[in-house]
Amino acid sequence: MIKVSKLTKEYSMGKIKVPALKGLDLEFPAGQFAAIMGPSGSGKSTLMNILGCLDRPTSGQYFLDGSDVSRKSDNELADLRNRFIGFIFQTYNLLPRTDAIGNVELPLIYRGMAAKERRERAERALESVGLKDRMRHKPNEMSGGEQQRVAIARAVAGDPKVILADEPTGNLDSRSGEEVMAIFQDLHKKGITLVLVTHDPDIARHAERIVSLRDGKLLSDVMVQDRLDAREVLAQMPVNGDKTA
Repeated sequence: MIKVSKLTKEYSMGKIKVPALKGLDLEFPAGQFAAIMGPSGSGKSTLMNILGCLDRPTSGQYFLDGSDVSRKSDNELADLRNRFIGFIFQTYNLLPRTDAIGNVELPLIYRGMAAKERRERAERALESVGLKDRMRHKPNEMSGGEQQRVAIARAVAGDPKVILADEPTGNLDSRSGEEVMAIFQDLHKKGITLVLVTHDPDIARHAERIVSLRDGKLLSDVMVQDRLDAREVLAQMPVNGDKTA
């Protein structure tokens, strides 16, 4: 599903070239749930931006579902992002004055989907993340965990083949984070390819593979032997609030 070959990325700071990725070779098969870890400056965010077609590599190739993404135009990349990839961010990126269902519908509007189908998809997506009764609430009327679940619903409403999540539990407490990871594991069971960036080793253990980067290079690439089941973890945790109201 995802393959990068000899991938490099350099940023210019005046006359100085700063390398972020240094000849990276990686492959994520269709349906895999992988976590990417590494210290700040390791290249995690740069890699995610390239995988999400938000940035282009300086050199090397990126293949998405067999297609060489590096050869596509900006318009083709935008269409690919909208139809193929779902994004989830640490800060939710919801429209503050729009209710949950309106936020979920937004990328479907850009796709040109008819209003009836758009609304039905958004309702199904919100119901799938446990927010059937919160569809008309705005972000400031929801907890941080609920806002992140709206963001997940927005990402999955368009039936993406790939979901990219950048520190999706970073603003949440342990219980809300586990609720998010339970949703990710459910999506994985449905065959969606998930790539998750995290600093938290316990969050990474919910994935089936952990890729570690350092200084723009691959440090390690291992399959998880003691994988955590989010629903089992939740069953052992007390109910409490999350970090953000």
